[in-house]
Amino acid sequence: MQTNKAIPTDRRYPLRMPKGWEPPVPAWSSTFMDTQTGVSMALVGFQHPAGMDVMPHMAELQAALESAEICDLLTSDAGGGLHETACVAYWRDQDAAKATMSSDAYTAFWKKHIDADGYGVIKECVNIPFNRTETLFSGPVHDHGYSQMREGTVGPIPHHQYWGGMRDRIPLSAHDALEANGLVCVVEQNGNHVVVEAHENLCIIRSGQDWSNCDDEQLSEYIDTIEPTLKAGMAFLRDQGDEVNCYSCRYMKDIALDGSNLRRSCGIAYFRTMKDLENWSEHHPTHLEIFNTFLSIAPKYGPNLQLQLWHEVSVLPATDCSAEYVNCRAGTGWMPA
Repeated sequence: MQTNKAIPTDRRYPLRMPKGWEPPVPAWSSTFMDTQTGVSMALVGFQHPAGMDVMPHMAELQAALESAEICDLLTSDAGGGLHETACVAYWRDQDAAKATMSSDAYTAFWKKHIDADGYGVIKECVNIPFNRTETLFSGPVHDHGYSQMREGTVGPIPHHQYWGGMRDRIPLSAHDALEANGLVCVVEQNGNHVVVEAHENLCIIRSGQDWSNCDDEQLSEYIDTIEPTLKAGMAFLRDQGDEVNCYSCRYMKDIALDGSNLRRSCGIAYFRTMKDLENWSEHHPTHLEIFNTFLSIAPKYGPNLQLQLWHEVSVLPATDCSAEYVNCRAGTGWMPA
């Protein structure tokens, strides 16, 4: 097995981990088969009025993406009276993703909905090589995001809970500053149909919470103390993200196919660079409130923390990373405002 957490020792850029560092809480990372070199991900869904029932459309979408190995259904408040309801799908390799997205079933789904009125459709597709990504989990058995296809875990690991740990865990960062080259670019526009391509090193984070196993005490601490600070941080990135070079942020609730809420949520955000994500994390009061609130609670539970926390952070190659929006509000996703 390989892990996308292999920390190179031969480095151009030094680790930021302090000498003798011991994390205040434990964490684990995912491992994958040696034959797997990365994952592909697509976020496909609808931007729609808040009161509109899109779950029949989501059933069509799930059927069209049937060959995806993972298909998480999510919904979010996009602000301004709009919601976004989407599937986040993953595949083990880029060829499998392309086969799904060019299939007759998906093509028919897409054509049907781009020609509809009253709502918009979203498609954001990214290719994630393992040397450009990292995962982190608060427990060894948690499996969310693309780690639902993992082979195992490694940990507890030392490279976390300090500023810079996220970058240290991305193997390419040993020899690459992961700086952006250019901006996201509109490559095609035909009225309300917009196609956007990523620049090199666009940074995406999907960071999640699962409280389905919490007892009353830990559930109360999450609902009353942790979640409000999390929602405030996600709202800042959604509404004022341009201040910190965040292109977009969706704070999304996991849902079942009947539209009922599951006891999970995640934030999906795109930053211009990893440095911009790091700057928000380390210096902005909205994230410091999240970070410090968590550290005021989690250490007393240690490995008995029932709240499952996780993230996956990726710095994307420009190749084969693009987005498409039809009938969507300006500024949606990667689309310029």
